[in-house]
Amino acid sequence: MKKLNKLYLIVAFMFVGYSCEITDLDQLNNPNAVTAENAGLDLYWNAVQTSFGGWWYGNQTPMLQVARVACMTWGETYDNAYLSTSFNGSWNAVYSGLVPDIDAMIEAGAAAESWIHVGAGKILKGYALQMLVDKHGAVPYSEAWQGTANLSPKVDDAQSVYAAVEGLYDEAIADLNKTAIGAPGVDIFYGSDKSKWITLANTLKFRLALNEGNSGKIAAALSAGVIDEKSEDWVFQYGSNRQNPDSRHPWYGGAYESYSGPYQSNYFMWELMEEKGISDPRLRYYYKRQDLNIVGEDLFTIDCVVPDTRPVWYDTPYTNAYGVTTTWPFCAGSNLTTVDASNAKGYWGRDHGNNDGTPPDGRKRTHRGAYPAAGLYDDGDAATGVFGSGVGHTQNGGVDGGGGDGHAPMLMSANVYFMRAEAALDNLSSENARDMLETAIRTSISSVMSYSAGWGPVGDFNGDGVGGIPETRSIDAYVNYVMNAYDAASDNEAKMNILVKEHRLASFSNGIELYNAMRRTGHPTEMQGPMKTPDAGTFPRLFPYPSDFSNLNKNAPVRTDLGEKIFWDRAGAVSYTHLTLPTNREV
Repeated sequence: MKKLNKLYLIVAFMFVGYSCEITDLDQLNNPNAVTAENAGLDLYWNAVQTSFGGWWYGNQTPMLQVARVACMTWGETYDNAYLSTSFNGSWNAVYSGLVPDIDAMIEAGAAAESWIHVGAGKILKGYALQMLVDKHGAVPYSEAWQGTANLSPKVDDAQSVYAAVEGLYDEAIADLNKTAIGAPGVDIFYGSDKSKWITLANTLKFRLALNEGNSGKIAAALSAGVIDEKSEDWVFQYGSNRQNPDSRHPWYGGAYESYSGPYQSNYFMWELMEEKGISDPRLRYYYKRQDLNIVGEDLFTIDCVVPDTRPVWYDTPYTNAYGVTTTWPFCAGSNLTTVDASNAKGYWGRDHGNNDGTPPDGRKRTHRGAYPAAGLYDDGDAATGVFGSGVGHTQNGGVDGGGGDGHAPMLMSANVYFMRAEAALDNLSSENARDMLETAIRTSISSVMSYSAGWGPVGDFNGDGVGGIPETRSIDAYVNYVMNAYDAASDNEAKMNILVKEHRLASFSNGIELYNAMRRTGHPTEMQGPMKTPDAGTFPRLFPYPSDFSNLNKNAPVRTDLGEKIFWDRAGAVSYTHLTLPTNREV
């Protein structure tokens, strides 16, 4: 049976201005109601694509947190932060909504010979299944979606599901190469461009092969053509409508209405702002500071400004990925030894694993900025800062910046170049790893700036090269710093450490690519650990199965160890608590 859900918005739009004169007052069925018999292909397609963007973002948070791009504030240890109840939403969305809708669309699309509907549907289905496998391992597939005929489908091993996903991508490419009678009325992703959908399918095959470490499949995918320019980026584009419906980027509503928004990662902000001694050209696009002055703050508002209260290992020198000896960063964006406003940069977040209560700092903490949520570009103007005297907070009822007209960067050309660099460095392709890395960094910087310029006002504050018309020499200085460190790295593992670290810095809201890269490579080998405990417990190589699945499916596997590995995990023993040791990878 075809399953219809989440069509209320689309149906409402469909029947605006439409009226029907009912002459038979005794009929019991509403002639305007959407049923499996009268639902058009685009109703299915619109339901699928509009829910896909939200489902994708809902999956990213835990993976961004373990990659230290986002701040883990749900617990001090991994097993407390990632409970089985946390994963019900993303799991149930696939099994009860997304895939049934896609399957119904594929069946109807094949009958109508509307091959873009069919091919795109198979691509989205394959991606969703791979996401669940990469997060949880073995999942139901061959026995799934049988309704009451099988209420407890058994899981298929991860490798089998990977093979099925690859088959879906192959089928999609074949379908998209057919002559189509129809096409989607609105294609948010690629405007019904078959060639771009095919390129995406080839790229996702490359992504599968990289996880598997399969050089032959990598070569075939690269030969077929993968995403390598902005026009091919796989993004979900949001709108700027505030109400009925709210079409804005989910990060925008969380920080630019009346809410305080989540804490940002101190470590990630420090990496961008200070670690290299060169400000990352993406920094002021990623983040909007609200308060640049920490004078008068105390343990209640910024609990790490007082050296005596932080763990001893915070002051332990270590050698970072670029071969420089440094110490761990602290709040407000600097290695503060005293509460000194001249050293603070205004990047006000939290350390990994800090689950303290929330002080009255909603108009102090740093928020997400212009990219990718179409919020505010950081021009240095904050409420109490030394750089400006304007109203710097962001809780202004959704009127600031680009109005939320951002995107979900599901797979960008920069991500693909980083993955190509990784494949080359691991001798899985014949490409030049160094060239791919430099192209990846430059592509990322250009992408962040150009997308942001299309969403709202950006600038070039104080001539620092971080703005809408950046100084080329500033970007060159950043790239040269990284490439010089890469050239000086002692071996391929040290080079990989730089490569994966830079991939992290380029992926502000895409957690799945970083989580996968960490498990493929065991890098970066140094990341700031939890604030209160030197041991966060077992790093989650796979996340727990959702409680709904475990409680309702009698055939659900039991997972008691977060260290259980997926079949392609080659990273060796990694803990990612605070300082970690180089690993022996299975390359």
